Amino acid sequence: METRLLLEAVTAEFGRTAATTPGWPDPHPDGAEPVEEEYSRCTEPGKYRILHARARAWTRALIDAGLATLEEVADPGDAWREVPSVTPETAIRVRPTRDGALCLLLGFASLSGVPDAVAIIGAAEPAVYLATVPDCGCDACDSGSDDLLSQFDEQVLSVVEGDFVHVTTKRGRVIGMRSGWSAEHRGDVRHVETILADARRGRSRYPTVHGAAWY
Repeated sequence: METRLLLEAVTAEFGRTAATTPGWPDPHPDGAEPVEEEYSRCTEPGKYRILHARARAWTRALIDAGLATLEEVADPGDAWREVPSVTPETAIRVRPTRDGALCLLLGFASLSGVPDAVAIIGAAEPAVYLATVPDCGCDACDSGSDDLLSQFDEQVLSVVEGDFVHVTTKRGRVIGMRSGWSAEHRGDVRHVETILADARRGRSRYPTVHGAAWY
């Protein structure tokens, strides 16, 4: 299956799952600086439930394409090998049908009392932690729904396309994604590309989490 076709399927499903969670524009267009009071408030936490709608759209598209099955996670807090920045209250595991591919763990938590407004993304079983979206729900950090959904899609696609790799070195954690890498790595970062390349080829001397593409 082509990625383009999968994204088209996600978009079609999202038109249904997001019927009650509309998007919104960037409240700080053209790099406008937020005002000071925005850092201490979250005016509309409910709008972030659009992430839960996006997750449902991804899940339906992957299942309908025959690429995955869905499992409810009984104990969301116990499904991780790394503690995420936010503890999920509920979670689903999207398990690929292809051998050697990593499963996707999608957890959800409340924001200002609104359930399912924060998405916590992981990969493998038990899961390593990828990201929390939004990473901050204050009005000052709001960049609009398009940017938020792009962040979510990037994390999911990195796992689905087999680009995600997680390496635990003696100097810290290194993570490779579709669009680049991040590192909690003490020392010369010039070695990061080599670390990731070795891990993707199955030659790493460090503990590695990496899987095949789902299609």
